Parts: sequence; structure tokens; C-alpha cells
Amino acid sequence: MELSIAILVYCFSPLKLVEELLKQARGLEINFEILVYDDGSGPIWQEQLSKELEPLPEVFLYKGSQNQGRAAGRNILASKATGKYILMIDGDNRIDSPHFLSDYFNVRKTNTVVVGGRYTDDKALPGTELRWLFAQKREVQDLVERKAHPYENFQTNCFLADADIFQKLQFEENLKTYGYEDSLFGFALEAEGIPILHIQNPQYHAADDRNLAFLAKSEEAMESLIWIQQNHPQWAHRFKLLRILRTLKKWKLERICYWILNAWEKSLRSSLDSPGPSLWRFDLFRLHRLILADLHQ
Repeated sequence: MELSIAILVYCFSPLKLVEELLKQARGLEINFEILVYDDGSGPIWQEQLSKELEPLPEVFLYKGSQNQGRAAGRNILASKATGKYILMIDGDNRIDSPHFLSDYFNVRKTNTVVVGGRYTDDKALPGTELRWLFAQKREVQDLVERKAHPYENFQTNCFLADADIFQKLQFEENLKTYGYEDSLFGFALEAEGIPILHIQNPQYHAADDRNLAFLAKSEEAMESLIWIQQNHPQWAHRFKLLRILRTLKKWKLERICYWILNAWEKSLRSSLDSPGPSLWRFDLFRLHRLILADLHQ
């Protein structure tokens, strides 16, 4: 098997994505498979996926009995793949390029990870302004920026790697809360000396979480940072918020900063759930939640 296309989904049908990938993969005239793993979406979603995907040739559907998270889901996909190369791709984002698959496959290299980047809409949908702003300013980066910091800018929404890499490395399943499993995998690649090749072959990212839903995810992500600080201290300095936290603790300012930010929390939350959020307010909000998570550990 030359290529395994591994798609992770949760409460979403990837049918349109699968159909487009099927067409492009057949055009490559190679042996391939498409693996879809549903991470415990429940019987209603999984019944729909069975009806849509199981009749398709070259497509194999696997259904988790419970939600295990993105890290575990990707590890499961890698363990089931039989291809020499594995393309990992999120199922809830579309691809627009008719040569998306060939642009990845044609630059494949052993012991190398290929990352194509991401893009999002030019304008936010009403009520999703914060998620869109964060995506535009922090996640969507041009090729020059990604090449300048290849490991810090590793993203798991879509990347190609040879199967041997997944024999050496796995995503950190012990990180149970939301966020940063991609960062940890990128740092692990760097530690192993595995190069990342950044190319211009982006996947569309909807960035359509509602403002308050994204704030809730961001609060959970601060718990993930504290977990990283405790369990992977060698990488804590790679995260700006953890560096700020370390400085506050060094100068015994953590609690003072917490109470100041605590007094502003309602105002911060209100401004972030508005048509005009700002990232500096969002960073203050996250710092407040990070300090709270650190104080409660």
C-alpha cells in the first residue's frame, strides 16, 4: 500500500471530503486506502456515517465507543494504516485545490513530515469573531513564517508522514484536556531530529466556533498548559503564557495578578463575546485562567 489517508471525525460527516479525496487518489494511479475514525460521536452519528461511507470502495470506517480525544484518535488511525505514507487530515475541513493530494504525495520523503498550512474565510460569521480573529492572526501563517519556525508552526489539521515516524512517535494521549497535542508532537519531531517540510498546500479551516464556546475551549486549554508544565517541563519554555507565569511566580506576583485580572474578568468576557474582540484582551483572559489552573493544582 503506497498511501493511507487517515481522517479523524467527531459529530461531523466527512462525505464531501472523502468523495473529493477518492477522486484525487484514483487520479494518482496508486494503491491507497481511506481510513475514517469516528471518535465516539454516538449511535445516531455513527449510523449516518455507516450509510454514507461503508458502500464506498477503498474507504474503511472505524467507530469508537467513547470519545477519547484527538491525540488518541490520531494514534488509532496510524495503528490501522497500512500505507508506506500516511496523510492525516481533519474531517470537518474542506479542500479546494484539485491537485491537493498530488501536491502532498509528489514531495513525500522518508523520515520527513510535510505540512501544507491552513486558511480561513476573509470575514467572520456573526457570533464567531473571536475564533476567526485568533485563526487569522495566530494560526494562519504564510509559507515564509512557517519555514522560519518549522516546529513551532506544526499543525495537525493536515500533514503527510511516512509510517515509520508513527512507529517512533505517538501523540500524547495522557493529555486529556483540549489543545496543544499538535505542539507536543511538533516538539517531539524536533527532539528526534525529524525534519518538517513546509509547502504551500493549505486546507480550509472554518474557524466557526461561537465566541463563548471558544472561550470555554480556551479555558480548558489553560489546564492543558499546566499539565504540560508538570509532565513535560522541558518544553514549558516554548509557550509564551507559561513563560509569563514563571516570571510572575519568580517575583511572587502570581496572586496579585490573579486578583487584578479577576476584577476584570466580566469585562474581558463581555468584550470577547462581541463583534469587535481583541487578542490582547483574549491573552489577558487566558492568563487569568492559566493562573487559576496553576493555583488549583
